[in-house]
Amino acid sequence: MRPFPPQSEEDFAPFFPEELLRRGLAYAREGRVRRVFRVGERLLGEVQGSAPLPYRVEVGPGLSGRCDCPYPDFPCKHAAALLYAYLERRPEDLQARLEALPPEEAKALLLRLARVPEVAFRLKEALAPEEAFREGVRRLRQAFRLGEGEEVVEALLLRLEEAGREEVEALLEALLQAPFDPEPYLRLALARYQALSPRLPFLLGLYLRHPSEALGEAFLKAAEGAPEEALALLKGKDPSGLKRALRAELLFRLGREEEALAALKEGLEGVEDYFLLVERLLALGRLEEALFYAEEALAWFGRDPRLLPLLDLLVAHRGRVEDHRARFALRPNLEDYLALKAKLGKAFYQERPRLLRQMDPLLLARIHLLEEDWRALERLLERASPEHYPALAGLLEEKLPEEAFRLYREAARRLVEAGGRARYAEAARLLQQAARLDPKGAEEAALALLRAYPRRRALQEALTPLLGHSS
Repeated sequence: MRPFPPQSEEDFAPFFPEELLRRGLAYAREGRVRRVFRVGERLLGEVQGSAPLPYRVEVGPGLSGRCDCPYPDFPCKHAAALLYAYLERRPEDLQARLEALPPEEAKALLLRLARVPEVAFRLKEALAPEEAFREGVRRLRQAFRLGEGEEVVEALLLRLEEAGREEVEALLEALLQAPFDPEPYLRLALARYQALSPRLPFLLGLYLRHPSEALGEAFLKAAEGAPEEALALLKGKDPSGLKRALRAELLFRLGREEEALAALKEGLEGVEDYFLLVERLLALGRLEEALFYAEEALAWFGRDPRLLPLLDLLVAHRGRVEDHRARFALRPNLEDYLALKAKLGKAFYQERPRLLRQMDPLLLARIHLLEEDWRALERLLERASPEHYPALAGLLEEKLPEEAFRLYREAARRLVEAGGRARYAEAARLLQQAARLDPKGAEEAALALLRAYPRRRALQEALTPLLGHSS
């Protein structure tokens, strides 16, 4: 970076994205830079953006600085606008004038400036940054009560480096009351807190009140430096199970696997508890033990749909008849149907009627096609709901193309009858599918629909491209 403040546009333009530079120049030409000051090697000013109040911008050597706009990176377009305004106005350096003041005049000047509320607040930030930060947190709590506060949070985060441990703790406490998702802001505040000798009891208390990923990770990171203190905190009453999960995770990170597994096994109360234990056992290569607890979960919770991943595990590594049967009961599928058919032999045909009753029409059609049970398939198609016609037609295309064509045509006709541009477009798509089976028949179906509804312009737009398909 060249000497600062810049002497020409070339001193800063190469370091900006082209779009930001263009928008910053436009802001400067529109007169949006309300004020610009030079203090030594730093430029300060106010730039009117989209918010009611102008944004405060500070730019220094190397394009370091800050702006209280919501743009996530720096420099922003407001910084570019400030630089362009500086080149145009070339304000005098206030630092040189201030340095020339005798001590008594400088003190008198500060006392006069302190009577201006805005300046007084800035002086307070400079002379007592931690107290000013606490005042900002109080304003934040008030904003939260009004359902607002994101701008106040962003301003506080810009001053995090000025805050001590107590101030950051106050901010973290306040963020739990936010009327919006506080997680992104929690992460930024926690990063500062980690550098300030974090207190484990405080972090644990926050996590138990607001069990977010950011707070849990912050506690675990701090706990690795004081594991025995952390483990002691994680004992005692734990109705939510949050302490137990943290304790197990910490023990795993410390390499104390058996203790960690014991902690997980102590709290096996819900499906999620079994998932966590089984995942850990698999990660440790303890397959047989993982299968044991997967089976235990199945015995306890029966037909809970959340068990499907555990049933997939049992089928993949054990594949007993009861595993396929249990998974089919939760999610009827062709794989388990065929597995039961192969494993049960003749006994399968006693169970088959019950299995078929659990299937949706599409799976039933696949089974009947596979087994070439044409009479059953015919009965199924007679009873099928029109909403299933397109999917059924897709299944039938290879073996029963004429029936597939009929279903596509009938589904298209019903859509056109219902009316509406979106339905016409879907009808055209179905007739295009039908044209792959019978081009002339699809064209005739399209013509019949156009003749039936000659005044529907949207229908003509949708179906006209299908005409001439057979030529």
